[in-house]
Amino acid sequence: MRQPTMQLHSPAFTASAIACVVAASACGGTRHHLNEYTFANRTLATVVLGTPAPGLITGGYDLRSTDIVDVVVKAGSKAAKDIEARRARARMDSATARMRLSDSLAKRMLDRATRYLGVRPTTSPASADFLLEVHLRNYGLDAGGSGAASLYTNAEAVLLDRHTGREIWSVKVHGTDRLAPSIRGAGSVGGTIIAAGALHTMSVQDFQEALDQLMTLSSNVVADELRSALRDARR
Repeated sequence: MRQPTMQLHSPAFTASAIACVVAASACGGTRHHLNEYTFANRTLATVVLGTPAPGLITGGYDLRSTDIVDVVVKAGSKAAKDIEARRARARMDSATARMRLSDSLAKRMLDRATRYLGVRPTTSPASADFLLEVHLRNYGLDAGGSGAASLYTNAEAVLLDRHTGREIWSVKVHGTDRLAPSIRGAGSVGGTIIAAGALHTMSVQDFQEALDQLMTLSSNVVADELRSALRDARR
């Protein structure tokens, strides 16, 4: 299974903050059925399967060390990171309330999918020849572990024959956007403190920019996977 990865520097944060999206294609027992269809001059509509509430992942505490000072320091730094993560999650909630993430993801996917397939976009799923089903399965803030905090998202796009309900092609994408730099030699305590500080400074606007970047990258990966599959089908 081919798994392309896209990376870029995230201007909203630090020079070392990285956004990454990985895609995995699948469609039943075969890769796709695109070669069995004629798309020219047909119509395509998107169907959005809701937007979940953002999630929050926080880490546990490793108390196996025999050094009591080390235990206290690690627990204190992780507690500080968890507190900042919960505060940051409230700002992320405000950001997502303004964005309509699933609709944004669907629109971006539709724009490129129609060009590659040669179909006409339509706003009426009930009369379209094909449907691009977009499902933002989950997303949120991952502040677990001792390293940098990240945004994460998992989404799926499925191309359907509306008349028969047959799944023609599908792709799943997983994206992350690291919100704090990874400092070599900082250690687990240092990395946790740096992540807590980064979360503390994140504004609602910062979260909007980071989430928008993830939606853009996710839609680009979906479109690139579709283009690659179409090339295979048209050979």
